[in-house]
Parts: sequence; C-alpha cells; structure tokens
Amino acid sequence: MTLKDRITRHKDGSILFRDSFMEYDDEYVGNVFADLLKDGTLVRLSHGVYYKPVHTRLGILYPAVSEVITAIAKRDHATILPTGNTAMYHLGLTTQVPMNYEYLTNGAARQVTVGKHAITLKHGVANNFAFRGKLMPVLHQALRAIGQENVTDEHKGQIAALIVRTPEPRTIKHDLKLLPVWERSLVKPLIPNN
Repeated sequence: MTLKDRITRHKDGSILFRDSFMEYDDEYVGNVFADLLKDGTLVRLSHGVYYKPVHTRLGILYPAVSEVITAIAKRDHATILPTGNTAMYHLGLTTQVPMNYEYLTNGAARQVTVGKHAITLKHGVANNFAFRGKLMPVLHQALRAIGQENVTDEHKGQIAALIVRTPEPRTIKHDLKLLPVWERSLVKPLIPNN
C-alpha cells in the first residue's frame, strides 16, 4: 500500500502529522502531502499538522480545538494545560469564547490555526505541571488570568461548584500546597468538609 493510499484511508476528520511517517523518505512524504493538499484531500493546520477535512454544504467543518490539542499532546507525549482566558472558558468562569486559545506545554512550542481560531502552545515551566489532579492546575491558570483583585463572589460560587463536581480527594492536599498563598486562601474555604 502506498503512502497516499494510507493517508486517504484515514477517516474524514482525522488529524495527521507529517512526521508520523518516518519509515518513508522525507522528500517523498513532502511530495505526497503536497499532492494531497493540492487536490483538497488534506488541509494544513500548521507546519507538519494536517487535517483530513469533513466537507459540508457550508464548507469545511474544522475539528474542535480540543481535538487538535489532544492529538498534539498524544503525538508529542506532552502535557498541555489551558492558560489565561482559555483556562477561564474551559472552567466556565467566562462565557466569552476565545478567538485565540492559549496553552502551556512541556512539549514543543507552536502555533496552529483551526478555522478562524489561533492556538498558541507556549513552553511552560515544570512547576505548572507538578499538580497531581486535573482541576487545580487549570484553576490556578484561570485565577492568574482573573487576578486577585478581580475575583468576585460569583467567581467563588462557580469555583465551589467546580470543586463539588470534580472532587479530587487524593490530590487536593498536595495541589493546594502548590497554589500561591492568595489562591490557596481563596480556594481552601470552598472545599467541602475542609
């Protein structure tokens, strides 16, 4: 089976990486991908990141940002963490959909475009990935974006609800210690049976 056949057999909506085909010569892979871009079989999302589009009568249906992030994390064996407004949106602390999604990664930094959305992956320091649970690292990033002086009672209510919906009894004590003092003093009283 040729490389072109292998790629075209992927289902519509698949995210593909050029370097996933290391068994082939680089120039050959480049030529095959170029041909598939020309005939519309693939769409380039970023350098080395491609998408086998889903076509609708309204045009191309691009993948969700979360699908692209998950595929990149899996391929790079990396941890990816939403930051800034992306973290706030992810947790429901804002309803405003970001036009530009920002993530920290312990993998390679890169920029990816999905439809009209830009995704920026910035290399983050190890401390950002020292949390054991899933809620606290994202909450930490969201609180950093909000800022201590801008936290409202509504935010506190939303955070309390998140903690109830996402109980992490095995990791919460460890993760609280990693929060800056102001974040810890805000979050700790919101934990049930604290």
